[in-house]
Amino acid sequence: MAQSQTPSSIVLEADPRSALDAAMEAARIASPVIDGPDGRTHVALPDRIRLHDISDPNRLPSRVRQAVTVDDRASLSAYANRFKSDRSIIVADFDALTISARLDWHEHNQSDSFPNPSHNAHAVTLALRPSEEFSRWDEMEGKIHPQADFARFLEENSVDICTPEAATMIEISRDFEATVGQVYKSAVRLDNGDRKLVFESDTKVQNGVIIPEKFTLLIPLYNGEDPEALTCLFRWRALGGGQVGLGFQWHRVEYQRRSHFALIATTASEETGLPAFMGRIAA
Repeated sequence: MAQSQTPSSIVLEADPRSALDAAMEAARIASPVIDGPDGRTHVALPDRIRLHDISDPNRLPSRVRQAVTVDDRASLSAYANRFKSDRSIIVADFDALTISARLDWHEHNQSDSFPNPSHNAHAVTLALRPSEEFSRWDEMEGKIHPQADFARFLEENSVDICTPEAATMIEISRDFEATVGQVYKSAVRLDNGDRKLVFESDTKVQNGVIIPEKFTLLIPLYNGEDPEALTCLFRWRALGGGQVGLGFQWHRVEYQRRSHFALIATTASEETGLPAFMGRIAA
């Protein structure tokens, strides 16, 4: 009687090429969707793995996706002029200090395609920054400083001062340095609004320092912009131990910052021929 074969004793012979083809086909079926470089989408099906076009017939055409940040108005206008169209606009956001040309904005309401939305994916943005000079003075503004420190600051930055003349401000700063260690005695308001601060030395010799009611800086508000006249109001305070603290406050400079920002946006609008809107785009 013939001995029966157990399943473990049966040897199956398989074609390696067929096994490879089956594995590759299974891999294609497991991930059948293929995105083409032209923006179309295909799916690989088992009938000899032929590609079938299943792209959405209502899909939007391919478009530019680019967000460029520039450092000055000239670059903003040059870039916008290179890529603008009839639908491009400018949005100026003072809170963020940005002026942005939205190059693929929605079509005008007189266009045949209105109100179909556009992509709004291509933009160039001017990110304004305070100038180095303004940042340096703004850091000192609104605070009372020891007279020696403030006098040194005035001397180091006298080139930014328009009126009184820089030489006069240097002289004032040196007069203050000369009174360090002396005792503040009194202050007299002069007819022109200036103040005369009187100090007394150990030998009872009195020295007077006249400080102007205000002084004017000629510095740019924003990086890359032309200088502008900024008014500063001189401030002083008697401190303990016969010392005097000095400082200054801006006079209506915030109005000038807003006005100059609007001027930059308006100038960019004129250079590009694009309408400008003051505001911001909701996220």
